[in-house]
Amino acid sequence: MIQAKLLVGRYLQFTPGASRPLPGGLHVPAFVPVVCPPLTIQEATRRDPGGRFNPLRNVGGQRESAVVAGTNANKVHRNFKWLPWYVGDISETTLNYDVLTGPMSGCILVSYRRAGVSYVGHIGTVTVTDAVPATVNTNLKAVWTNFMNAHPADVLGGFNPVGVTVPMHPPAQPGDIGGQTWGLFTTDGLFYAVQVWVQKGTATNFRIAAVHQVPSMTAGQLLHI
Repeated sequence: MIQAKLLVGRYLQFTPGASRPLPGGLHVPAFVPVVCPPLTIQEATRRDPGGRFNPLRNVGGQRESAVVAGTNANKVHRNFKWLPWYVGDISETTLNYDVLTGPMSGCILVSYRRAGVSYVGHIGTVTVTDAVPATVNTNLKAVWTNFMNAHPADVLGGFNPVGVTVPMHPPAQPGDIGGQTWGLFTTDGLFYAVQVWVQKGTATNFRIAAVHQVPSMTAGQLLHI
């Protein structure tokens, strides 16, 4: 539901939860539950609305919202959780609020049930290098494949927010320094790619550039990620 508040051109003051690098030593991939405290998008203020005595100061400028801990009981469409991604594992959280995760570079995001409870997961694949063997991704994908084969009726869907079906990231504007894409799961079962630009001089201020609804991958595609 928070996609209704992720308006193109709005700025978010937000510190996403940190991702986790690949653990050292022999790593056995698994589903890893993550405690994701609820967050809420506050009412927007005007960014640079004009001079103090400008009679139009309340209608000029761009809108900016801070993200703070906690929930808004009266405006639940502003509430969400941030799911960090864990390299080499499937980080997961319950879908009791909308869930944002990222930044995305090609990992698959999945939605599923366990014991009747809806979960979302970020399959933390990694770029293979001389220091990171391909077996990291192979073993991780096998964890997901095994779950799908054992519980096909509990797999609800999945998507790639930077896949070929998603439109290209909008171009930078003055003040934009780094583009990111986030994945969004909503509690009503929809998937979105949220494209943002990091603002100059900060790592916690983002301009929303585009929001695209993304269809689910097929069961066959999810089985062979």
